[in-house]
Amino acid sequence: MEISWLESWARHFITRFLGRHISTGCLILQEEEGGETFTFQGINTSKCSLRVILRVHNPQFYWKVMTRGDVGFADAYIDGDCSLEDKDDGLLNFFMLIVANREANKSVTKVKKTRWTPMFPTALISSSKLFLKHVMRQNSLTQARRNISRHYDLSNEVFAMFMDETMTYSCALFKEGDEDLKVAQNRKISVLIGKARIDSKQEVLEMGCGWGSFAIEVVKQTGCKYTGITLSKEQLKFAEAKAKEAGLQ
Repeated sequence: MEISWLESWARHFITRFLGRHISTGCLILQEEEGGETFTFQGINTSKCSLRVILRVHNPQFYWKVMTRGDVGFADAYIDGDCSLEDKDDGLLNFFMLIVANREANKSVTKVKKTRWTPMFPTALISSSKLFLKHVMRQNSLTQARRNISRHYDLSNEVFAMFMDETMTYSCALFKEGDEDLKVAQNRKISVLIGKARIDSKQEVLEMGCGWGSFAIEVVKQTGCKYTGITLSKEQLKFAEAKAKEAGLQ
């Protein structure tokens, strides 16, 4: 794997950071095409016994992570600059390893971080740029519509790939860890209806009604009048179809 002097410099800082940061578990960076292998083995394995192998396919990985921290890692992963040896649980284990080390290092550094970001000047500059970009996106009505459309109007099929049949985006309420997601989501909705003490004489207004799962259930269970508002055209189309299918429109 050919690497430029700039990427080599970034690799030096990344590996030095990981050498100091990994105090529990094990992270291995494997470069392809005859590149180097870096092993970061924590001394304390009682808190985390995970062993994660991260393969580096493009040296741009190092530059992206050094200059943009966790956002850079996300871009590198999406761009195919890196991958996990374990195709099923590798990414989850990687984040669990990072979180375990963040928690383990808190007691040593006394510094609490909400994100995994190497403390390089370039990463700080990038974070400032992201902050300013966010500030410049004033959430006016027009901008709110644009933000919603860019996210929720990707397509209902995309969201259906990782949600259950109810198409409920918020956290479910599980009784058991291996419980079916649909069962847990329906339980959550029923609990919300019960806690709100909604009855047939009341009218419910939901701001941000999503794909309509709560709307359908609250009308079915209580007979109340319901009005939902969403800025997403895709969500509205899906919710209206489901309400019609349930005979509630």
